[in-house]
Amino acid sequence: MTAGLSPQIRILSGGERRLLTDIGRVDPTSLSSARQHGSYAALERAVTKLAPEEVIGEIEAAGLRGRGGSGFPTGEKWRAAREQPAERRIVVANLMGADPSALGDRALAEGHPHLVLEGLLITAYAVGASEAIVAVRRDWTEAAERLRSAAAEATDAHLAGYLVLGTDTSVQVSVWEGSGAYVAGEETALINALAGDRGMPAIRPPFPSTRGLHDVPTVVQNAETLAHVAWIVAHSADAFASTGTEGSHGTKLVTLMGRVAQPGLIEVPLGTSLLDLLDMAGGGTGTTKALFVGGPGGGAIDAGSLNLPYDYESLESAGAIIGSGSVLVTDTSTCMVDTARFFVDFSAREACGKAVPCRIGTLRLREALDRILAATPRPNDIALLRELSRKVSDTALCKLERLASGPILTTLDRFPEEYRAHAERGECLAGACRGTDLPPLLEPLDGLAPASDA
Repeated sequence: MTAGLSPQIRILSGGERRLLTDIGRVDPTSLSSARQHGSYAALERAVTKLAPEEVIGEIEAAGLRGRGGSGFPTGEKWRAAREQPAERRIVVANLMGADPSALGDRALAEGHPHLVLEGLLITAYAVGASEAIVAVRRDWTEAAERLRSAAAEATDAHLAGYLVLGTDTSVQVSVWEGSGAYVAGEETALINALAGDRGMPAIRPPFPSTRGLHDVPTVVQNAETLAHVAWIVAHSADAFASTGTEGSHGTKLVTLMGRVAQPGLIEVPLGTSLLDLLDMAGGGTGTTKALFVGGPGGGAIDAGSLNLPYDYESLESAGAIIGSGSVLVTDTSTCMVDTARFFVDFSAREACGKAVPCRIGTLRLREALDRILAATPRPNDIALLRELSRKVSDTALCKLERLASGPILTTLDRFPEEYRAHAERGECLAGACRGTDLPPLLEPLDGLAPASDA
């Protein structure tokens, strides 16, 4: 355990540390300590030496993509907000933990809150926003307290608030705490929650960068993306882009869990192979069977494909996603059908209820899996799983709904014999199933317990 972090957050050695470098060295409760380690030098450079357009240009040149899920180009989002003819703009730091098994955002908020805040203030300057909101899960009590304290200290030191660093830039920062519903991590759902409505996604367009909170241009970025923003402005776009692949620049915080010797959080260059990630966690504790990459909406990569690079394009082509950076390692004692059922059950429980495909479709998927696991399937249940999974994805309102069937489709493709054995003979080839209880692999993952509405 690293000093200053919650007990469940363990930072692994190795990788390429950029964002994690100062966690454990910086006192997360002290602005003075943060500044001694270089915090706010990037903000000072931005507001005193660069025009907002130049800051956006640096982020575009770096090739930074959002680290919260879909990997949308950050500079493109900022430019869209900046170019809107509006008198008011808002930026939001999204620390709602849409994937509750991922530890990256929480580690940054608890271990180096000023790094997150600095990235948010630079974002506000670049897009012309005078309001910045830090939206954090209510159950992340340590993170919320440290972010609130960091915002107050930064305001008192004229790093935030009126006339930042003696310039004509003013950014008022507030901290908002919300319940940790899965859907609240989706930006339009979060915007609705911030407005006082139920946290449910909205149809797009318009996109938040053109019309978001209070109908004004709104830029929403997660904590890891904001930390990268501060790093880029401090070290240069070229330094950021020197790591990673052609289409996926920089580093990524990855949470490794499940059947590994050393579960925890690590920072690696994008393009690192899945096999290297497994090795960084000390290897598997058994014979590795598959890696579920991307959290509840991710996909299963079988053990024979672990040379696959961990980057946006490669994972998407394999039916998985980077998402917010979680990787669940399974071994030969893990049932793929039961694990897929666990993930779709989580998605069904966390559905906000707005869209029929998500509200009803995920329930029907879970019911079909329950029948297969109980060896009482209907004649077409396996075909139904595939067809309904695709329909849910194709008719989705938000990306969380679109991705919900990923664990089913990838396990159907890569482990069809496990589905047939359950359906036809009532046999679990892994010898792991206990009806519809959670498989032993997933019992310790308290972060994936169902949460309340946003």
